[in-house]
Amino acid sequence: MQFKAATAPRALIPLLSLASALSPFGMVVVVPTLSEVGRRYGIGSAETQFLISAYLFGLGAAQPFSGLLCDRLGRRPVLLGGFLLFVAASLGCAAIRDIDWLIALRFLQAVGVSVGTVASRAVVRDTHDEEGTAAALAIIAAAMGIAPVIAPVVGGVLGGTAGPQSVFVASALLGVVVLLAVWWRLPETRRAGQTPAVNLQSTLRDYRHLLGSRVFMGYTLMFGFVQGGFFTFLAVGATVFERDLGLGQQTFGLVWGGMAFAYILGASAAGRLTRQMGMNRTIYVGMFFTCVAGWGLLALALTVGISLVPLASLLALLTAASGLVIPGSMAGAVSFRPEIAGTSSGLSSALGLVLSGAFAILSGVIYTGNFTPIALLMAAGATLTAISGWMVRGAAASEAGEG
Repeated sequence: MQFKAATAPRALIPLLSLASALSPFGMVVVVPTLSEVGRRYGIGSAETQFLISAYLFGLGAAQPFSGLLCDRLGRRPVLLGGFLLFVAASLGCAAIRDIDWLIALRFLQAVGVSVGTVASRAVVRDTHDEEGTAAALAIIAAAMGIAPVIAPVVGGVLGGTAGPQSVFVASALLGVVVLLAVWWRLPETRRAGQTPAVNLQSTLRDYRHLLGSRVFMGYTLMFGFVQGGFFTFLAVGATVFERDLGLGQQTFGLVWGGMAFAYILGASAAGRLTRQMGMNRTIYVGMFFTCVAGWGLLALALTVGISLVPLASLLALLTAASGLVIPGSMAGAVSFRPEIAGTSSGLSSALGLVLSGAFAILSGVIYTGNFTPIALLMAAGATLTAISGWMVRGAAASEAGEG
């Protein structure tokens, strides 16, 4: 496909980064307001967590369908429709006064914004080769790493000055910005003649082929497991800082901001390294340091015990290594069958989200004040990331030959 100068592939990356970053922003921006939401609606902290879990469930449930629609209808109409739904649901969240409806609208928010990450990866794959896809996704991944850092600040300021409903108004305004930018700047990137047949049989065949592929599943599992190590600590990090280190929430917030910075550095480095040494070699470097950090945390917990500096250093290494692995794993998943890049992106995103979410849930279950089981789970995530890389190695050529 030929692009005008204003819509050259490189010029689309800022827009796609914003569209992708709005998903984690929408999830995290409400976190500082949860206590006030609880007081306003007369519910406890356990109930307010449904505002997060409903959003996560909406993302996981909608992403495969978003990807499927991207291949059937095109990237542009799906992005427009999804962000229109996100804006409407966000305004509904700001106006509603019933907690059950608020939770339902949070689910719809996630369904709408799920198109951002899925369609953006498909657009990138449409307009780049495999190595270029990994480099472009490194930029998008860095933007997605910034969003969870900015969102709590925005949510805290708005919630403290204008009330918790104001964060939904802010989300709606950002959604309008993306919606207008997509309308004016994004062409349809799906190639002519690339529309798959619209029927259940072909859809099931595509899913079966993807799920049965060592290449697709290897990259997808890699994405899920490397995020799993990150989510393992995120689920209990604030409690670990309080119980194990005797430090408060403010210190945890500062350290966690540093982790986001480390991830952005890793993702930025991934773009440069991919251009210099290739996508898979960059992934292998990231997997090596993931294992060093994961097993280093376990060794630390089993020997001298955890303290702030070594814990923060190993967490930073793990997070930066994740930034090296994630862009390539996303690119590998959508590049396996580029003619169904939307379907591949949606399925891979959903599976990765479920897998990393399972690590977070398990972390909350096994943590009872002793950090060693958490360190063991993080080491397991690092090891499984490396095993997933082994699944991919050597399988691509044989599967390409079969296809």
